[in-house]
Amino acid sequence: MKLGAGTFAWARAGLDMTTALQEIAGLGIRYVDVLGAMHGHPLQLGRIQKKAIRKHLDDFGLTASSLLAVDKAVNIAMDDKHGRDDVRDYFKASMEFANELGLKQVLVKPGDKSIDLPNSKAWANAVAFSLELAEMFGEAGLHLTYELEWRTCGLVQTVEQMETMLADVDMPNVWANVDLGHAALAREGVEDLARIADRTIHLHLSDNDTFLHTNDIPGTAAVPFARYIRAIAPRAEDACREIGETLVAGIEIELDEGDTRQPADIVRQAKDWILANVPEVEL
Repeated sequence: MKLGAGTFAWARAGLDMTTALQEIAGLGIRYVDVLGAMHGHPLQLGRIQKKAIRKHLDDFGLTASSLLAVDKAVNIAMDDKHGRDDVRDYFKASMEFANELGLKQVLVKPGDKSIDLPNSKAWANAVAFSLELAEMFGEAGLHLTYELEWRTCGLVQTVEQMETMLADVDMPNVWANVDLGHAALAREGVEDLARIADRTIHLHLSDNDTFLHTNDIPGTAAVPFARYIRAIAPRAEDACREIGETLVAGIEIELDEGDTRQPADIVRQAKDWILANVPEVEL
C-alpha cells in the first residue's frame, strides 16, 4: 500500500494547486488525491489551467490517485430537477478533469438527507443517480468510489449502509473509499471494516477526537490506524490488482479558519508517524 496526500490542506490554507503539488513532491510522497473543489474545481478551471496541473504532476514525478469530487453544493440525493442538472454538469466536468490528469478513481459523496424529503426517497435518488454516473464513468474507463460520511445528514455513515448502497447500485466500477477517521467516529470495529475490504480501493488517513470530526494529524488522536489497515489491506490490495490500480492511503487533513500552521509541516508530521507506526504503508 502506498502513502498519498490530498491537496485539501493547501486549499483550506488559500494556496494554489501548483504549490500543493510541489510541496507534496518535496515531502517524498508520490501519490496525490486532487481536490475537485476550491483550487481544483473542474467548472472553474479553464482548459489551459487543467493541462498545466497535469504538466506539474509529470514534472514533479507525481501520480494522481483520485479526484475528490466533493463540492459542497453537490448532492446526488436531491429531488430538484434543475439542481440535479447542475450536479450532472459538475460530474461531467469532473470526469473530463480526471481523464486529463490520467487518474481512474473519482470520489463521490453518496448523498445527503433532507428535511423536506423522506429518507427512502433520498436513498432512491442517490441510487438512481449513482447508476447514471457509474455508466457514464464506465464509458470513460473510470471508477466511482463512495466515502464513508461523518456528517449525520449523510446517507452512508456506517459499514452496513455502505454495503447496502454498493449492493443497491451493483455496478462493477463502484467501490468504497474508506476514511479511517470517519470509521472511528462511527465506532466501526475491525471486523466491521473487514466486511467491505474486497470492495475498497482507496483509503483516507485522518485522526479524530472520539466524538468530534477534527481531521487531525494521524497519531495525535484516537483512530486505531494499524488495526484498521491490517483488517483491510490484503483484500483491498487484491481488489486493486484486479482492476490495475494501486492501493493508496491518502493523508487528508483540514485546516480550520485561522489555523496558521503550514500544510507541508502537518503533512510531514503525518507522513513520519504513519511510516513509523503502520508497516503496511510505504512511500
